[in-house]
Amino acid sequence: MPLPQVECTGSITQGDITVFRECIKVKKVFDEFVLRECVEGIEFEADEKCEGVRGWIEPTLILRDGKIIDPRIKDASKYKGCASNGLAGERRLRFSGKCCFKVFARDSRGNIIRLKVKNVPSGNALSKGPDGELCFDFSVRRLYPGASAETFERLLHFVDQEAFELQCLAEAIIDEENNEINNGILLTNVGIFVAIKFDAEVQLCIPVFGYCEITDE
Repeated sequence: MPLPQVECTGSITQGDITVFRECIKVKKVFDEFVLRECVEGIEFEADEKCEGVRGWIEPTLILRDGKIIDPRIKDASKYKGCASNGLAGERRLRFSGKCCFKVFARDSRGNIIRLKVKNVPSGNALSKGPDGELCFDFSVRRLYPGASAETFERLLHFVDQEAFELQCLAEAIIDEENNEINNGILLTNVGIFVAIKFDAEVQLCIPVFGYCEITDE
């Protein structure tokens, strides 16, 4: 279903104020949610360039270069009866994919070292990436009880056109009592929070009062 469009030319005058219609392209966040996982017994190894490193590291890990592998969004709605009877149903989307991050840590001397995942216990959402990244698998169903049929159809437009983007942001903390690297190996417990944003690029028609001063901020 195509998005409804308006003519975005000309100007509007209200009293002594005249504004012009301008079409701009922006990223719009349609949904976002946070997931978390705590896993015991994850094993990291120091990168080869950091051979011989030992000692404690700060509990807060540094996660960089986050990317999503195989991101998918599907219509998971359930309707009461046939769609033709006009009864409202549950409007839902299912989000799935795998967020992967390179892991770094700060040692007791303030140096940043790369840690690669060596082993992750089975039966949880975390896994090892192809280059030792820490990966988070997710499959989440989101319900939109307050969305009108028109609003939900707009969401489906971006899904059907594959014009969406999923972004991952994450924070991870290790056990303070198990934060020491021995012989290049760190065996610890990890708690991770992952925020996932569903956005898409849209073109909006907005009123423009004029040009404003450009600053360095």
